[in-house]
Amino acid sequence: MWCYYNYERMRRGADFYLLQSNSTYVNSWSALQSLVIITAGYLQLYFLKRLFKTKPAEGDKPRC
Repeated sequence: MWCYYNYERMRRGADFYLLQSNSTYVNSWSALQSLVIITAGYLQLYFLKRLFKTKPAEGDKPRC
């Protein structure tokens, strides 16, 4: 009986360390993906603004 009890305790401990390791792995990938999404959004906004930016020619009057 005690043999099975100790075996289950060891297995439960191994399961806990596996869950903790997976949690760290998932958290690090989630942070990386969030950073990539934010960077992609910033770059899209930057290039979209640059696309519509016009330089006034010399001698042109301001529009306002």
